[in-house]
Amino acid sequence: MALPALDSIWIACADALDLPVVRGGDSYVHFDGARLHISTDDTLDHDDSLAQLVLHEICHLLVQGPAQRNVADWGLDNTGADPFDDEREKAAVRLQAHLAGGHGLRRFLHPTTVVRPFFESLPDDALSGDEPSAQMARDAATRAGHSPYERALGTALRGTAVTLGVALHASGGAVRDDLRCGDCAWLDEASSRGTASPDGRSEGEGNCVAADAPIPVGVTTIGCTRHTPTLDCQSCGGCCRSGYDLVPCDTDDVVIKRHPQLVVAQNGTYELRREPQFGEDRCAALQGRERFACGIYEDRPDTCSSLPAGGDGCLVARRRVGLSLS
Repeated sequence: MALPALDSIWIACADALDLPVVRGGDSYVHFDGARLHISTDDTLDHDDSLAQLVLHEICHLLVQGPAQRNVADWGLDNTGADPFDDEREKAAVRLQAHLAGGHGLRRFLHPTTVVRPFFESLPDDALSGDEPSAQMARDAATRAGHSPYERALGTALRGTAVTLGVALHASGGAVRDDLRCGDCAWLDEASSRGTASPDGRSEGEGNCVAADAPIPVGVTTIGCTRHTPTLDCQSCGGCCRSGYDLVPCDTDDVVIKRHPQLVVAQNGTYELRREPQFGEDRCAALQGRERFACGIYEDRPDTCSSLPAGGDGCLVARRRVGLSLS
């Protein structure tokens, strides 16, 4: 699938991530630690494309993490010397399915060769499961939700969907005929009573707050890949994880007196201490990995208690930890 328009989109995405693409060479795909070498179109497999190859390599980078950012082939050994590389490959495939699927692109941006059957066997939630590859993919999705990846990938995926004519919802996600906006957590019914849709037709049900700007939708409006069931903070934890870099505390927050070991004082201001856990920077009071809990819930700062589930801050945090699409 060689489309010059897609090539331009994904070369621009790679450039935005400081991964300049060079066509040609002896290898099908090779990262030399600074440049991404990809074969010319006449040597690619018939069902392959520069777009999916760039996406797949970015997924490898996200799985391997910043320590491997300037290592040839992201530190992966294709000789089989490291048996865990198979899990890392599967994690990259899961992440590719997650990112592509959110924009209706799984049938366009699929990997080829031996990993294609695994890709096609993945469920809609490609990040689910207890396998090592699933956890690595979830960690990589968290990295994908942060700068510079969020903007670069979001721009490239949305541009690809538009170029290929994928049906998109007002939120920016790909349309899902089996879902409806009425049972989505991002339907904010209180915010748009009496508002009208852009074409003048009264929707009168609510706004989709997952969109870049609130868009009126009805409870029966066909949903999209950003559809989120009723929010459960304990299965998310995004705002306490790496969704935000710090949690400020007011001087009268009880946490300062009752849990001084969790508070850092800096130049007359206070914030909750952070610590690395499970490959991400988290609030030191956060407990758990699959199910989350606050160890000081009754004494948490006003910053925490005033952040509503389903609000803008919640949505931003979920995007940054890979639970909602960019």
